[in-house]
Amino acid sequence: MRTTVVVATLLTLVLSACSSAPDPVATSDIEPKVRVVSTAGEGTAVTVVLYRGDSLFATYRLLAGERLTATGPDGTAVVLERGVDTSAFLRRNAYVGTLPEVPPREDVTIAFERSGEASALETVVRVPAEIRVNRPQAGDRRTLNESFTVAWDALASDDVELSYRVAACAGLDPEELDDLRTQRGFVSFLPIDGATGLTTTSFDAPSAATRCEADLIVGRVGDQIALDPAFGELRDTSRAVRVTAPIPMVFTETPSVATADIQPKVRVVSVAGGATEVTVVLFRTGAFAGTYELALGERLTATPTGGDTVALRPGVDASVVTEPDAYTATLPPLAPGTELVIALERPGDDAAPRTTVRIPDEIVVSEPAAGTTLSFGESFTVRWQSLASGQVELRYDLQSCEALDAEAFEDARVVRARPLPLRDGDAESTSITFPRPEEAERCEADLVVGRTSTVIELDPAFGGLAGASRAVRVSAPIPLAFVPAAP
Repeated sequence: MRTTVVVATLLTLVLSACSSAPDPVATSDIEPKVRVVSTAGEGTAVTVVLYRGDSLFATYRLLAGERLTATGPDGTAVVLERGVDTSAFLRRNAYVGTLPEVPPREDVTIAFERSGEASALETVVRVPAEIRVNRPQAGDRRTLNESFTVAWDALASDDVELSYRVAACAGLDPEELDDLRTQRGFVSFLPIDGATGLTTTSFDAPSAATRCEADLIVGRVGDQIALDPAFGELRDTSRAVRVTAPIPMVFTETPSVATADIQPKVRVVSVAGGATEVTVVLFRTGAFAGTYELALGERLTATPTGGDTVALRPGVDASVVTEPDAYTATLPPLAPGTELVIALERPGDDAAPRTTVRIPDEIVVSEPAAGTTLSFGESFTVRWQSLASGQVELRYDLQSCEALDAEAFEDARVVRARPLPLRDGDAESTSITFPRPEEAERCEADLVVGRTSTVIELDPAFGGLAGASRAVRVSAPIPLAFVPAAP
């Protein structure tokens, strides 16, 4: 009994040290942690923890007559109520509330009302811009407790944080499930550099778990928080976060997907006088739709006739809007007619060692001439020598745009890099436009014209070939300039 009393007394002392008594504290001695998370289609969660500046962990509790409110850009306001900071391992006393969704680049104003202050103290938080996640995709399946890749469009600024929202987990009792929800809800302690565009993570669960359903939350982290000067310092863990869309995923014990249940999309682009780009996306069929990520001991390779074997690395398929999981490699220049062998290496007897792609013949483009200046949005003619077989692919490789910031330019570059609808090779010409990116004054872009072939000999171990597969032979890119049309 005495031991129990001693332990209880010590616990009381520890808890009292980690939470403040409701006594007055000067505003200059309060250090807020502010967290604003705007999630597309859901809402905006606001969390404030008022730390006492004389302690690493002790928090300040509001007194009678004091309150915290949050106001969105549309004027909607909520009073923040007592709760916990669910983003951190130490779930401190906090004040929380939910606003309607606050759009990117809009502000949330957090007001602290207390006696003795002439007016409410206002801290303004700017919601960051969107983040576009390429990998994984909604519905993707991964293996419990094993690393997988998360990829997004590289950010010109800001960081990235990861967390999970657990929906269900077979094999766990209710208490274990609640603990798992709490643990997976913690955000990455150190934000990830957004410029890398890539990181790895895992969904860790107790050994009893057999199948878990959880949303992966990928957030863009901004640092535009203007703290009212009456406060002490802003805690380093303060963040403004934009989540474009939670990604529902399934995590299971078994990683195995039969090769017969995989359909590859193969894209090979050979540029005259330049490199050869190889892109492979492994699509799953059957119950778990989505893409397949290579497991340990598996790899994809590409080997040209008479050349060296090159391993494909994780990347994205930039030729389509969704930019799914992909594996990519850059090879030396390959001449028309060269055969390229793509192999899926897997342990056991389920490999697919020989998918064959042949580089198409050349295409001769006569119009437009290199160096031509054209107007944004106005049609111009692309002319080529008639082809006996194959279609023509057109796209742009954006080089520069005056009056666009780095983020807007990157968005424009990604969109223009996607191929336009294919043209018949025997049509000899077509008309296309170059839409103006936002308020750009002048853009320089290479017009990329390629001859396509869909003759790909798929290894019979696969379950089929994805429909967008093609090989492309590109003539020398044609540099063009685009300017606003004359008034």
